[in-house]
Amino acid sequence: METNFSDIQQLWQSQKAKELDLNLLMQQMNKVEKKQKLEWMLALILTPITIVFLAIFLPLKDSVLGSLSLILIGLGMGWVIYLSSKSKLSAQNNPEVFSNQEFIKSQIKKLSLRNRIIRKHMISYGLILILAINLAYLAVLEPLSTGFRISAHLGASLMIVVIMLITIRRKSKKYDQELKPIIKHLESLLMNS
Repeated sequence: METNFSDIQQLWQSQKAKELDLNLLMQQMNKVEKKQKLEWMLALILTPITIVFLAIFLPLKDSVLGSLSLILIGLGMGWVIYLSSKSKLSAQNNPEVFSNQEFIKSQIKKLSLRNRIIRKHMISYGLILILAINLAYLAVLEPLSTGFRISAHLGASLMIVVIMLITIRRKSKKYDQELKPIIKHLESLLMNS
């Protein structure tokens, strides 16, 4: 009788701890999703502003290379927004949803996609930006000397590479600190279910 009671007590305590862990997990996921939503909204707002600004204030629309540059920048930004929307988590306030294996698998997949976006797609986006900026510079800097044009091309390309490397490093660190623990927690839930 004594053993039976202690077994029941241990079972009850372990389930209570699991419930608390789920609440913490939900809070973490909702916090991460709020940040992602803010970044997504900023991208949605800044993309058209950037394109309009470049089209109005730079003499890009007057040349084929300038127009191609604007199109590439718009497509690159649109691609990032699309990938970001595919990695949107399903916000949950109900711990019972974590008993659903398909839900957990989809959340793990979306969180892993964020890592792929950082490590793979940000590099592609940087290359698209380098191409677009250099095409724009071909159009805008045409009347200037060749030495200055080459310096401008190299300087802009180097600046984009440095900014992208810093951004990728910062976002990778943030991913490792914030998202990897959530993925591990979700994977442990998947194993235990």
